[in-house]
Amino acid sequence: MEQLTLDPILEIHLKPDYEKNSKNSSLKDPAVKRPVPQIAVLDKNGVIQTVNESWTSFAAAHRASEWHNGCAGMNYPEICKKNIARFSEESSNAANGILAALNGSLPAFELEYACYTLAGKRWFLMSVISLPGNTGAIVTHTDITEQKIIEKMRDDFINIVSHELKTPITSLKGIVHILQLSFLKKMTGDGSRLLSTMDSQLDKLTRIIGDLLDIYTVPGQEMTLDTVPFDFTKLVVETVDNVRNMSPLHFISIKENEPVIYIGDRFRIEQVITNLLTNAVKYSPQSNQVLISSVRKNNTIVFSVQDFGIGISQEDLASVFQRFYRVDNGAEFNGLGLGLHISSEIIKAHRGKFWAESQVGQGSIFYFSLPLPPG
Repeated sequence: MEQLTLDPILEIHLKPDYEKNSKNSSLKDPAVKRPVPQIAVLDKNGVIQTVNESWTSFAAAHRASEWHNGCAGMNYPEICKKNIARFSEESSNAANGILAALNGSLPAFELEYACYTLAGKRWFLMSVISLPGNTGAIVTHTDITEQKIIEKMRDDFINIVSHELKTPITSLKGIVHILQLSFLKKMTGDGSRLLSTMDSQLDKLTRIIGDLLDIYTVPGQEMTLDTVPFDFTKLVVETVDNVRNMSPLHFISIKENEPVIYIGDRFRIEQVITNLLTNAVKYSPQSNQVLISSVRKNNTIVFSVQDFGIGISQEDLASVFQRFYRVDNGAEFNGLGLGLHISSEIIKAHRGKFWAESQVGQGSIFYFSLPLPPG
């Protein structure tokens, strides 16, 4: 059986796709070993030309009589339609995706599917990459079972923690109200203001917990927005002031803050700005400057936060908005890798865009834009 040796063309097409799949958040977890994908090269008709050792081993273990020599010379879309039906619930979609890549209607195709193997139910990610000139395709199957297990554990953890936090927060809110009612006349201005601030922050924490539950209890559910007209300029100033109080060692400067009235969910936009500001402070331990800009450009608000901290590599930058993704920069920073993901979902729900620029050792600039009505 011919073993797979990638020529330069195949390596150019395969390597970025494999690195993208193996660089996700769960596979960066030391508990997850990076699996060796099963790789096959198909000709333009879908006939298997060559496979790697991982493919041969899997085929031999599960279909020794029917998949001799790793299916060499067999039509792979037909195998998906006829033979894998017993193993996978998505065999028809797999076949259609391969055919679309072969005829050029899709340059690439991905599918997660459950496969019932000798080791029980396993999860795989199938990736199909079309070769230049519709000359064939590369098919890879990567075992992502451990990744799925860890994602479920993390989702369960978020669910449990969110529910457990509700009770003490409700109790604290009740205590604050009792203090306000009992000692309102006796309190100084500062005492009354601090209690009001505590009450407001508890309300925000309650909504954030609700957001976590929404996102992780019903995956894919569209975020609900409480849209009202509000002064975006004032929101920027108020949010910056709040973060300044929490981070007195950093100089947070507003470079530009053009007057804008925006219609959206004020609380959620504040949550995004707060997340960007606290990240800028957190990831700038050796630099104390943070710059803020909020300007109008082509019927949009463009908001940015620039820090001069540790920065992010280009490799990691493409993944920082993924759920649970944490940059492996050799430093210890607390966090679950949820803040940027939730922020990007909030901006997406407002039909906006979220992006970033960064260089290691020089800092980062995080942007988001929000559409404004014409006129």
